[in-house]
Amino acid sequence: MNHGLRVLLIEDNPDDRFLTIRELQREFGRVEVEQITDRRGFEQALESGEFDVVITDYQLRWGNGLEVLREIKKRNPYMPVIMFTGTGNEEIAVEAMKSGLDDYVIKSPIHLKRL
Repeated sequence: MNHGLRVLLIEDNPDDRFLTIRELQREFGRVEVEQITDRRGFEQALESGEFDVVITDYQLRWGNGLEVLREIKKRNPYMPVIMFTGTGNEEIAVEAMKSGLDDYVIKSPIHLKRL
C-alpha cells in the first residue's frame, strides 16, 4: 500500500501546528500527520513508531525538544528529527546537533518553508 509522508508533529501550539501542516502539504502533497500535544501522546507514538520523520518544537509545556530528540534517537538512531523554535539559541542548536538532530528551524513563516 502506497502512503504519503508520515510525520510525527510534536507541538502544543495549535496555530503553529496548522502552519506546519499547511507547509508540509504544499511541499509534499499527501502527508499523514500525527499531532502530539502532550507526553502521553508522545509515549504512545513512540510505541507505534509508524512515521518517517519527526518534527518537534523546542519549547513544550511538558518538556523540551532536546528531551524528545534524545528519546527518539535512543529508540531509532536513524529517524530524521527536525526541531523548530522561537526561543532557541546557538547553544541549544549545537547541543541538539551533537545529540543527532538533523535540522534546526527558527519559527517564522519564511523559515517554515525550509521544512
